Amino acid sequence: MFRSILTVLSGSVVAQLIAIAVLPALTRLYDSESFGRYQIYLSIMNVAIMFSAFRYEVAILGARSGRVLDNLLKFTFRLCILTGVAGVLVAGVVDLWIPSGASPLRDIIFIVPGAMIVAGIYQMLTFLPIRDRNYGLSARSKISQSVGFSISALGCAVLPFFGVGLVLADAFGRIVGSVAILRGSGKLWRTLVSPISVATMRLTAVRFKKYGFLTFPGALLSALSAAVAPFAFLALFDLNVAGQYALVERFILMPVAIIALAISQVFTGEFSTLYRTDKQGLNKAFRRSLLYLLAVGLVPTLIGMVLSASVIPLVFGADWALAGRLCAIGFPIAYVRFVAVALTMTLVVVDRQSLQFTWELSRFIFTLCVFGWLGWVGVGNPTTVMIWYGVATAVSYALHLAFCDRATRAVSLQAAKGERVAV
Repeated sequence: MFRSILTVLSGSVVAQLIAIAVLPALTRLYDSESFGRYQIYLSIMNVAIMFSAFRYEVAILGARSGRVLDNLLKFTFRLCILTGVAGVLVAGVVDLWIPSGASPLRDIIFIVPGAMIVAGIYQMLTFLPIRDRNYGLSARSKISQSVGFSISALGCAVLPFFGVGLVLADAFGRIVGSVAILRGSGKLWRTLVSPISVATMRLTAVRFKKYGFLTFPGALLSALSAAVAPFAFLALFDLNVAGQYALVERFILMPVAIIALAISQVFTGEFSTLYRTDKQGLNKAFRRSLLYLLAVGLVPTLIGMVLSASVIPLVFGADWALAGRLCAIGFPIAYVRFVAVALTMTLVVVDRQSLQFTWELSRFIFTLCVFGWLGWVGVGNPTTVMIWYGVATAVSYALHLAFCDRATRAVSLQAAKGERVAV
């Protein structure tokens, strides 16, 4: 498992190093409001992408090869396009109701539906290399996406619409990542565009309905929970402070999350195999992975906490001093996310979707209550808000890891008991 993780991780690390390397140039080409607008866009996209295929793309990992898999791919591909088209209508309604205080966000509203199609298709395609254990292709696609974003972001900075340049660059990067997977997957594109009847689409939807009915609500709540912080900084302060927080996301939280998701994809695939073949060793594998992740992330976290406040303004410019202070708090948050997100599919793998959903709902409500309380008492310091966000993150993810450990332990004990009875 760990060799596969290292292969995917190397691609994710290189991709994020490219994105981080170009950040000093971007912070000088774009102002903090542009970054704030970009962060709000990403928060919207993280929620919108849940509706792109309603999590049917996750079924690609376990679908039977042949006609079943082909139909699932064609169904998911068309679902991404249809939901994007529906997104245009939603964007029109939202545009009418945007309050005057959030008027800068109007620039991105009608970009979201098209970006939603691109992001949904790219997310669907990323599951194919993982299914085939072609981790090299998965790594190359992540690097291609990062290069595409970086080049287009630099190019958009000199164009008249530079205010949404980062938004457009994000969509272009996903297109480049999609092309990389399609080029490395033979004639996959022919399968995607080949005809499929409505009856077959309906049959496919029913066959894999557990992904739509069970994993989708939890994934949606997870995306909503992640979107609370950027919108909270915008609501409690202004687009400038939201932009300072956006640098924390771009420099720390997003790269760490992407790396954690890459590990999660490998972990989910390997853990699913273990669940089918060796349930008795499940809890031991979970704990070993947990300790490994805790050890890997500890030293970078401590270094980041100590150096952020002084290094960030030096690297990105004096205008980003607040971001430096927020980054010092952001590193522990990133550490918790790195460990927990990498193992986030554990409950789904062991068929505890209801517990996963309960936790997602509780986390969303808890995070919302924390920010609501901060607004109610009138906290006017972004650093204080960031500290409370860190506390909420640590508490909620620690609870999830405890649930995962208990669930895998129950599976392992049940398997051991069954083996003794058989003997």
